Amino acid sequence: MEELKKFKNLPIDWDVEPADAVAMHLEWGNTGYSGKHHDSDSETYFFCIDSWQEPYILRLQKMTKDGSESLYEMELPREFWDCCRARGVHGLPPEVKEWLQKWF
Repeated sequence: MEELKKFKNLPIDWDVEPADAVAMHLEWGNTGYSGKHHDSDSETYFFCIDSWQEPYILRLQKMTKDGSESLYEMELPREFWDCCRARGVHGLPPEVKEWLQKWF
């Protein structure tokens, strides 16, 4: 977790979901983000939880028009696994967001 501190100055969007980041940067047309994609050089930084397999992984992602890049990964503490039992990639539930923001 100490490694997370090196990302402290990034403009993390704590409310963006993974699908939102894709829509803002990679999908054009009929999305709710028409006109919100400021320019081709914009970036969105966000956390997500990957629960496709165990252990669940917490990731810090950077999304641009060129795709997604994982900047940091760690195992999600087991105490939070109930939030993401459905397999997939999820946004942060409130309890994980609160726990994570203590590092920022």
